[in-house]
Amino acid sequence: MTFLTVVVAILGIVGYAMLVLAPVLLALAVSEGRQHRWIRRHPVSPCAALRPGTRLPRRMAVYGETAPGPAGLVVAPLTGVEAVWFRTMVYTVDSSGDPPLTSTEVLWEQSAGDPFGVADGTGTAAVSARLLQAAVDDPRLSAWAQTRLPVAHDGPTPVRTLVGEKTTSPRRHGRWLQDLIDRGLVPADAARRVERVWVVEQVVPPGLPLHVIGRPVILDSGVAALTLPRTGRYLAVSREPTETERKLLGDRKYGMGCALWAAVVGAASLAVVWAVSFAVSR
Repeated sequence: MTFLTVVVAILGIVGYAMLVLAPVLLALAVSEGRQHRWIRRHPVSPCAALRPGTRLPRRMAVYGETAPGPAGLVVAPLTGVEAVWFRTMVYTVDSSGDPPLTSTEVLWEQSAGDPFGVADGTGTAAVSARLLQAAVDDPRLSAWAQTRLPVAHDGPTPVRTLVGEKTTSPRRHGRWLQDLIDRGLVPADAARRVERVWVVEQVVPPGLPLHVIGRPVILDSGVAALTLPRTGRYLAVSREPTETERKLLGDRKYGMGCALWAAVVGAASLAVVWAVSFAVSR
């Protein structure tokens, strides 16, 4: 095999790969553009506009700072941190069978503060914690729920993970697992016959910026709140709306540029391969 043959082969592979990559990059750029337009179609409403007795739209957007909901400030049971919402969970993970199937079991759970609030200068809007499902650790979520990401999902989230402890040995428990065992909340043999035990505590602190687009509903308690739509897009990101729009627009332009360059490089590489092959064959 000559040096020229190796070069032509490499150029052919690169050209083909670039031409395959170009439409993928283009599709991602188009998706970013659609998300940008979707956010623009849902301008931010005053938090006070979300209340019972008014006509609620199909989707509604609010922006403000996280604030206590009807339950007030709540305290996470492990770390003692004050928050507007928390969830503490202990669950096991185990695999069995061939091919192995993963199973989970929740041993203990406690949560409070749902719905929490988003406050601006006009008032406070209630927000269901279901809108945070992409940022929380919950083994009970279905595969669909786990892959259903909000718009601008790579943006900052208000959810803070204070405890994420994994125990893999039944003889050496993690600090938080042992604490829960000592309190009598979790069985002493929780780590036996399973691969691992997770202890997770996540909170939403007060005073964080939060931009939410969700489905307005009237809860059983009579409170009007934004919740997770059954289908379709939603948003829950901890930054200003204009910044999110600017980032999505920038990502769209960057993706378009990358797609164009990939197409040009791919076409040029295959053109060189064709030219060299034609010249050699003569």
